[in-house]
Amino acid sequence: MNKKNGWMVSTLGGFAILLIALGAIGLHMHAKQNSVDNESRSKESSLYNLDKMQAAAQKHGASDTNGKKAQSSVSFTGEGVTMIGDSVTVGIESYLKEQLPNMTVDGKVGRQMSQAVKVINELAAQGKLGEQVIIELGTNGPFSKDQLRDVLQSLSEARQVLLVTTRVPKGWQDAVNDTIAQVAGEYSNVSVVDWYSASVGKDEYFYRDGVHLKPDGSRYYTSLLVAALQKS
Repeated sequence: MNKKNGWMVSTLGGFAILLIALGAIGLHMHAKQNSVDNESRSKESSLYNLDKMQAAAQKHGASDTNGKKAQSSVSFTGEGVTMIGDSVTVGIESYLKEQLPNMTVDGKVGRQMSQAVKVINELAAQGKLGEQVIIELGTNGPFSKDQLRDVLQSLSEARQVLLVTTRVPKGWQDAVNDTIAQVAGEYSNVSVVDWYSASVGKDEYFYRDGVHLKPDGSRYYTSLLVAALQKS
């Protein structure tokens, strides 16, 4: 009887040890699986956050790029722009200065193309000759191709020269515009602002003399010049 009880106790003890061992193994496996799952979730979480960070960085980068573009798009104030002309230039000067406050405007009533080289040299000596130059002359009379070439040669260092055609109800109007059209193409830095064509059918822009401009005409003339300057 004692032997039998001893055998049973021994057997039960063995089962208990086995169960404990199996339980310990089970707990270890569960803990390991939890560790793997947690590590996997941690990796997934890290990848998700990285994606979000990259997206945010890209968005921020785009914002920075836009900001740089905005900074490089400086408003056009007329710095470095010079206009030389006759009474038409005198009449639109205040409108030009509204759009291009820092430009230099040198207009004189009765001025001829033959006087332009002297004016250019004087402005250059005073440090007032810009790298973009507008020539508006021809209202008061015609000029030869060689006279115009002399003017353009004196502006060979300018980045941009704009020659403005004329509208004047005089016999020399077409001669002036033809000379401008023929000579301008000889110089790579010269362009033509065709005021004559732009003003066709716009009689309401002119005073009775058909030359000088009313306020609306002055604004229109100015807008053409500004647009041409900004193409440079």
